[in-house]
Parts: sequence; C-alpha cells; structure tokens
Amino acid sequence: MDFEPNDEQRLIVDTVRRFVHDQIVPLEAELDPDASELEPEDHSRLVALVKEMGFYGLDIPEEYGGPGVDIVTRTLMAVEMAQHRAGLYAPCYGVFGGAGLAQLFEANDDQKERYLYPTLRGEKTGFFGLTEPSGGSDPARAIQTKAVQDGDDWVIDGGKIFISGADKADYGLVFARTSADKGRGGVTCFIVDTDTPG
Repeated sequence: MDFEPNDEQRLIVDTVRRFVHDQIVPLEAELDPDASELEPEDHSRLVALVKEMGFYGLDIPEEYGGPGVDIVTRTLMAVEMAQHRAGLYAPCYGVFGGAGLAQLFEANDDQKERYLYPTLRGEKTGFFGLTEPSGGSDPARAIQTKAVQDGDDWVIDGGKIFISGADKADYGLVFARTSADKGRGGVTCFIVDTDTPG
C-alpha cells in the first residue's frame, strides 16, 4: 500500500491546514485557555463553512450522505485538524462533525428517523453510556445497571461514569443488563432521551 499522499490528498490536506490557520487559530486566541468549545455562533458559522467545503461528517458512510473520504485521507486530515492549541482533545472543536454513534446504524427505521439522521445532520447529539463505577467496557462483568420491562416500557436502574458529552446531549445510548445469566448476551443497548424523567 502506498502511503505517499496523492495530488487530491495533498489538496485536501492543504485546505484543512488553511482552515485551521485562518479560522480556528484566530478564534482560539480570543478564548479562555481552558475553554473546550467555541462560542455557539462561531461554531455554527464554521460548521456551515465545513459543509460548504464538503467535509462535514468525515466518518459518515457515503450511503448515509457522508463525503466518502477513505481512511488514509481522513487520517491525513485528522493530523491537520489537531494543529492548534486544543487540537489533542478537541480537534477543530468538532466543526467537522462526526458519524454519530455506530450502534444507530443498526437501529430500526423509526429510531434512525428520530436519532441517526438528525445526528448526522448536526441537529442532535448523543452520548455513549457504558462505563460504570464497577468497571470499564467489559459488559460480561462490569455492567451492573439493570433494565426491567414494565408493560411497554423499560425501567433502567443504575449509574454511569466518565460519559463525555452527556451534559449537552439530546439522547444517550445506555447499556444495561436485561438478563443475569447470559453474560455479554444479557446486555441491551437502550436509546434514552435526556429529558426522560428519572
């Protein structure tokens, strides 16, 4: 495999480099050094600019409206996106969008309409609720949050920690144990709106 960038990749990398230099760095100079996000109006303006450039949602599969950028090109772009003060923890402050949560690509049609597509358009955000005080991402042992069916509803009882973006999300993918005797197979992923009582 040839990892030397081709002409198209060089052009894309140069475009992202100029975007960071001309758009992100000047805004960052005005931010508090501890700020982890841009002002909302600046963020919205830059998202619109990225969409015009055709680079929004780099990780979105082409079949769902993503730009169809290959992994090598995305990697080259990611290197450039990180070339600013907050680049290691917030490359370009998220203005290039994301793919949403991968589990939503397997959702039913109604769930895709309510959660996946608005997320891909940048209208909604979600969080990934897996880690618990009892452990990290080993669902067979660490997940103690339980979900019990109550009629047509499910009642989820438990706690999660280290959930990035939960404070601003519209919904979350929350993993809970629905069967004690099935190991990993006894864990279910629930889509939970953040305005759900409880």
